[in-house]
Amino acid sequence: MAKIRTLPKAVEEYKKKDPDSCVTLNALRQWVKLGLVSSTRAGKNFLVNMDELEAFLSGGGAACENP
Repeated sequence: MAKIRTLPKAVEEYKKKDPDSCVTLNALRQWVKLGLVSSTRAGKNFLVNMDELEAFLSGGGAACENP
């Protein structure tokens, strides 16, 4: 069964797996808006498949900028 999460829950779950991750809610919102991460609307919420998100991130989609 697919693991479908709202954007805040997706970030929260991903941060549990990788606490040092640079993934933020705003970054995920931008990726969804740009079509880089596929999503589905459910009312006013966007839903993402966690497997697809992890595949996107493992493919080099997110870069951590060091200040």
